[in-house]
Amino acid sequence: MMRDTLKGVGWFLVALVTCPCHLVLILPLLAGTALGAYFMAYKTVAIIAFMLLFAFSLYMGWKRMTQDHSSVDCCTPKQRGEGE
Repeated sequence: MMRDTLKGVGWFLVALVTCPCHLVLILPLLAGTALGAYFMAYKTVAIIAFMLLFAFSLYMGWKRMTQDHSSVDCCTPKQRGEGE
């Protein structure tokens, strides 16, 4: 349960960094690097890639944070034929 929560928080941090509105802040930080030069040359591709990654990371974060853990019980042994 805790691992899924941490994974969800990690996905939300990726969403925070890849948010398309933060692209104007990230591009100057990448100035002088090969990645920054690529993003400056292909801004449309960079914006689309960041938007897709943003949407995917929001989905994964939401999925990890809202999983139902009520049926998970690590202390009760499985019955024969169950979960096989």
